[in-house]
Amino acid sequence: MAWKRVQPKIDPNSQSVIDPYSHWALGPGLQDFRLPSVEEQSVPVLLRRKTEAWDEKAWALWRNAAEDPDMPERPPRDAEPFDVRFLSLTKTRRLIEDRKFHRFFETLERFTLGPPLPSSSVVPHGYKKARPLQSPSPGVTQDTVIIGIIDDGIPFAHERFRKADGTTRVEYVWVQHGTADNVPVDFDNGFEIPKVDIDNLLATCRQGDFIDEDEIYRRAGVADFTLDGRRSLAWRASHGAHVMDLACGWDPAKAPDWRIICVQLPTAITADSSGASLAPYAVKALEYIRDRAWAIAGPGQSLPVVVNFSYGLLAGPHDGTHAIELDFDDILREHNAIPGNKPMRVVIPSGNSHLARAHATVQFQAAGSHATLPLRMLPDDLTPSFVEIWLPPAAVAGNRVELTIATPQGDVSPPLEENDSHFLRYEVGGKALCEARYHFFPAPTGRGMFLISLQPTMRLESEKSPVPNDPVAPAGLWNLTLKNLGLSSHEPIEAWVQRDDAPVGYPRRGRQAYFDVPSYEVYGHDGRPLEEDDPGYPVKRAGSINAIATGRDTIVIGGLMRKELRPPAYSAGGPVTAPAGATSPHRSGPDALTVSDDSLVQSGVLAAGTRSGSVIAMNGTSVAAPLITRWIARELADGRPGNREAVWKLAGGKELNLPPSKPSPERGGAGRAPLPPVRPGKIER
Repeated sequence: MAWKRVQPKIDPNSQSVIDPYSHWALGPGLQDFRLPSVEEQSVPVLLRRKTEAWDEKAWALWRNAAEDPDMPERPPRDAEPFDVRFLSLTKTRRLIEDRKFHRFFETLERFTLGPPLPSSSVVPHGYKKARPLQSPSPGVTQDTVIIGIIDDGIPFAHERFRKADGTTRVEYVWVQHGTADNVPVDFDNGFEIPKVDIDNLLATCRQGDFIDEDEIYRRAGVADFTLDGRRSLAWRASHGAHVMDLACGWDPAKAPDWRIICVQLPTAITADSSGASLAPYAVKALEYIRDRAWAIAGPGQSLPVVVNFSYGLLAGPHDGTHAIELDFDDILREHNAIPGNKPMRVVIPSGNSHLARAHATVQFQAAGSHATLPLRMLPDDLTPSFVEIWLPPAAVAGNRVELTIATPQGDVSPPLEENDSHFLRYEVGGKALCEARYHFFPAPTGRGMFLISLQPTMRLESEKSPVPNDPVAPAGLWNLTLKNLGLSSHEPIEAWVQRDDAPVGYPRRGRQAYFDVPSYEVYGHDGRPLEEDDPGYPVKRAGSINAIATGRDTIVIGGLMRKELRPPAYSAGGPVTAPAGATSPHRSGPDALTVSDDSLVQSGVLAAGTRSGSVIAMNGTSVAAPLITRWIARELADGRPGNREAVWKLAGGKELNLPPSKPSPERGGAGRAPLPPVRPGKIER
């Protein structure tokens, strides 16, 4: 067993553009990246250009790589600054490794992979089996608002999303996985369920006078047990059901004209949060909601739109330049800048990682000094783990920091330098258990990052493998040591462990790794979790905000306990890192706080389960965000802007009548806004 330095096979220019997770996913982590027991798989590729217009030679190379005859021969002038295409694993590797695509990568800012789908979920190139766009329901008025939901387990047949006449308020559902039979117009994967089909299912799937929602979901292909994959709607509760009720659920007799557009993310995205990017799917989801909102409004018209995206990551630049943040901001700015367009807003939670010990800050006082971050890898972890160590921007290229890694057995790596063209690999029996590489993200990020990738600490071997033979990383402490060669005391290094926990309703596969520094105190003398940091400790609760919640144009919401009027211990906040070239960050933390728990002892808030009449409690900043989404929908319906400034004003106004225990701006933004519960208080818990 030994560490070794490895020279990458690919072109250095391409390497600087390709998301570093891709090298692990297509290399030592391939067996965890691929879908199990699926022969043909397609990988979504999200790319972002440097320039406003496509370079013609780069477009030709991209068209050649995609092998899609539906792509025009010449680059479209009105193309988005980003693009998403599905490629086979073989084509993806060829695109990355073949030097003939050098010119293509020269024109890119970012190249990101997402987890694969079965090829049966993707339209074959040259064969657009997409149905014509179904006409939306008529009768759009000045009170009509579009609410978009991007989530998992979307209960589109639920009574809380129907009108008084029994028809649905859900205009469109895009299921991003599943057989590609009714692919949405202008998209490449999954299938679409329009309002006309939902109304038909509501009318025909009945047992006497009662609507059979199980039959509806089975016929629609989202809860069919004859098909592979997880069926979130077959369970009592789902994340999407709860969030959707809080954002736009109503008693049918009282429902306003809020039209709903839903996107069901692939279950592989929701099930595995350990580093594979959800960016391609999330960006296309927001595009879909925007496009369908335009279709509902009609030619030359516009409707106000508010979208709830209650997902989060732990690791990232935290400066507003994550791939999702950049593309979301582009979509919002482009839409809102068109004269005559009514506002479009996106709401995101601040995250639940305040106590996760997944964030550390290192500041050196002198050259030659060292700092060690002990990474605790837990046993029984069935998924890969990742750590990102972000360096401050550099005025000139050079080596300011060195990283060495010691395994739990004491094997110490050679140093990995800033701007190092090699990467480190730890092998046992010829199998890679860990890799560490330096990656520089070009503008607008303009910063370097060390990425440490680790195999799972346990695997479930097949019956045909009596002797375990798949690579497994040892559990225990992996010591990550940073040596200062040229950083000043005013240039902090930020480190984050990537999210690796189980979402609501999913079986636990990952176990969250964390920084296990002995000096970090978890509990106070009263036995309660400590929520404030000691300035002398490198592991920080502050700065643990959701890595996709630091954009400029999205609205970010943290949690609040209704009775105690303070944030729950898990609600994460800033500070946010200043972008390269800026003297200060563009936000300090979330925009505001609203209710995520009824009280310290009554965790969560009440909202819908997956079936009509059911109510469950669920907590987290993911259930605070849709309350603000609901409030924004009312603002938009009344012709008010419903933007970040409006949320600040709401919180500031509410604070005037609350006890003087307002959280800091980094933790609580503009303040606390305890909005009323969506479900009536007569429901006892």
